[in-house]
Formats: sequence, C-alpha cells, structure tokens
Amino acid sequence: MAKARKKKKQVKPVSIIAIILCSCIVLYFVYSFIKVQSEINDKEAELTNLVSIHESQVAENEALEKAVSEGDEAALAEEYARKKGYVMPDERVYVDITPGAEE
Repeated sequence: MAKARKKKKQVKPVSIIAIILCSCIVLYFVYSFIKVQSEINDKEAELTNLVSIHESQVAENEALEKAVSEGDEAALAEEYARKKGYVMPDERVYVDITPGAEE
C-alpha cells in the first residue's frame, strides 16, 4: 500500500506580490483620505474667518452709506482724520506726559 502524501499548498510569489500591491494601494487611499479631510477642515476654518470679515465689512459699508445719505460727510472725514492724528488749524493738542498716564 502506497501512502498518499498530502502536499502543502505553497503560496506562489505572484500572489504575495498581488497582496503587497493591494495593501499599498489601500494604504495610499487611506493616506489620501486623511490628507483631504485635513485640507477640508483647514478650508472650512478659512471660510469661517472670511465670512466674519465679510460681515464686518458689510456692516462698516452700511454705516458709511448711512452717513453719506444723511449728509454727514464732514463729520465722517473729521473722524477719520482724527484717527490718523490730524488736528484742525486753530486747535491745540495737549499730551499728558505724566508717568503712568494712559495713551
């Protein structure tokens, strides 16, 4: 009686290469997905910032339109000039130089 030997199934090199290739592709897709999610989060934060800047600019524009429509251009120009440090020709500006005085 001849004993039948059971052969062990050997893994072919082609299937090992296929497994490695598939795992590399899966890892690449996972990396790409995480990178894109990070970029989306960054862009959403940037969008939120830009929306708030836009809203503040719209509010400022409305205030300027209101001032112009009411004929308050002179007062508006004077306000902006004072912010830049300009004074009227006959006006005297006094500066408090005492120590600890707020500017």
